[in-house]
Amino acid sequence: MTSSTTTLVELGPDDALFPAWCEVWAASERADRPDEAPRPAAEHVALGRQLVEPGGSRDGTHRAALVGDDVVGALRLLFPLKDNTATAIVDLAVHPHHRRRGVGALLHEEALRLAAASGRTALITEIDEVNSDAPGVSFASARGWTCDLTETRRDLLLPVDEQRLAALEADARARSAGYELVTWRDRTPEEFLADRALLEQRMSTDAPHGDLPTEEERWDGERVREYEAASAARGRTLLSAGAVRDGRMVAYTDLQLPRSRPGIAQQAGTLVLREHRGHRLGALVKAAVLRRLAVEFPQVRRISTYNADSNTPMVAVNEALGFVPAGRLTMWSLRLA
Repeated sequence: MTSSTTTLVELGPDDALFPAWCEVWAASERADRPDEAPRPAAEHVALGRQLVEPGGSRDGTHRAALVGDDVVGALRLLFPLKDNTATAIVDLAVHPHHRRRGVGALLHEEALRLAAASGRTALITEIDEVNSDAPGVSFASARGWTCDLTETRRDLLLPVDEQRLAALEADARARSAGYELVTWRDRTPEEFLADRALLEQRMSTDAPHGDLPTEEERWDGERVREYEAASAARGRTLLSAGAVRDGRMVAYTDLQLPRSRPGIAQQAGTLVLREHRGHRLGALVKAAVLRRLAVEFPQVRRISTYNADSNTPMVAVNEALGFVPAGRLTMWSLRLA
């Protein structure tokens, strides 16, 4: 497919052009956040390989936009297979030196074509809005996308203030009598695997999703192991904590630590089963994982997290720990006719 001098080609994670495809993402991330290291190419390669493995919870495809021999644009579509089978997730980037030249529009048209050909009727994407001039916002708005969910990014600089952490821990322990704490790295203990799957499934319904066209996800122990294996393949350590009552894990939290960027961590999911809320379990597990992080990964200097403003309990816990606003992430959707 061509448009004037731009050509689109399909490619995979082991193709010769894939490093240049990854560099489009890196250049875009450096332009948007010059003070942060971009995701390494190895993460994109690992995700790409996961998508072509049989039996997974999703598959996908990649396209590169070429001007001559230069890759100037990158497109990835993810297709959920076990749930949300009418939805496609779109990742699109254009090299900063080639923006506003029709490359993004061409990739967008290709995304619509590929989604329709796969029987998908709704597209979802996310935009990291570093500031009010984020280029993705005007691009999506002009093409009929709607912003369905806004999350605030908050950063916590480490080491965490000891007084803050101790106060939060003391309050959480006082209100969580009868619950036990467990922590682990990378692999959920086998005895809690089914509980972890239930927590992940509840995350898809209980966490705020705005007006996004999503449905409940289907999780089992095999899918949890797939998630853990994918994190390891992408060069990330998972540091986790859970709250247990009567032998069942009823709350959890995850931190992702990219080994290629040892100074940062990303807060992943945190959830308390609805029937166990009101006991400060979210604070309990977050404090536990922060304690372990300080001992095992003292080089980490910042944790970033994203929360919808409507998620007031989790926002309150994060602010009590010292997280401060540092941008926002918006989720957008487009319904296909």
